[in-house]
Order: sequence, then structure tokens, then C-alpha cells
Amino acid sequence: MRVTWSGADPAGWQVLDVAGLDRTGLTAARRWAETKLGKLREKDLIDTLIIVGELLENAYVHGGGPRQLRIHCAHDPREVTVAVADAGGGEPKLRVPDRGGGRGLLLVDQLCLAWGVSRHDDGKLVWARVECSAD
Repeated sequence: MRVTWSGADPAGWQVLDVAGLDRTGLTAARRWAETKLGKLREKDLIDTLIIVGELLENAYVHGGGPRQLRIHCAHDPREVTVAVADAGGGEPKLRVPDRGGGRGLLLVDQLCLAWGVSRHDDGKLVWARVECSAD
């Protein structure tokens, strides 16, 4: 599945507009994600919510703030894709953790099947795909 920036809501995607939220607003975005993912098994829910939090935080710190949070649940195979759009021009990269950070994307990398970036004229979409247990 290609994950893109398009403003249209493609079939199956849950989309939350988070443009302009300050850091405290990210908590509400995480809660929204939890309601959309509520039917996942506990381990899958926790892993996915960690990814949601890390991608939102990275967009806030490095991308000028998140614009959208997107979630897509597929059933065959059972996967959840999380995507966060921002207007930042930087490229997310794995790095060696230090006192200044660097652990978030490493954690995302360990918890998901794949992650990546879709670049667009007005920003980027950072996404991660999580494999989930069958119901």
C-alpha cells in the first residue's frame, strides 16, 4: 500500500486534522488513535500507540508540527498503518542514541514491519506499518 499526502480520505483511512496543535494537544491525538485501534490485542495496541506517539512527537520537534494523523487497518493480512503528515523539509533517519535523543525512530523501527517517508511539495508523510495478531 502506497501512503500518500493527498487531502482526500482514501477508503479505509481514519484521518484526524492536528494542524496547529501544541504539544499538549498531542495527548488528545493519541487518545483518538486509541479509540480507532481499540479492537487490537493489547500487545499490538501498545506497540501501535508507541509508534503513533513517536511519529507525532517527531513531527512536532523536527517537522514544524504535525498536520494530520492517519490510521488504516487492513484485515488480510492483519496490519495497521500509521501515518503523520507535516510541513517539515527534513528527512527522518535512524541515528545512534545520545543524551539529545535518537531513541524514538529506533523504537519505531523495532516495532514495525516497515516505515518510510513520502515526500511532497508541501511537506512529507512519515508512515509505519505494524503487523498484528489475528482476532
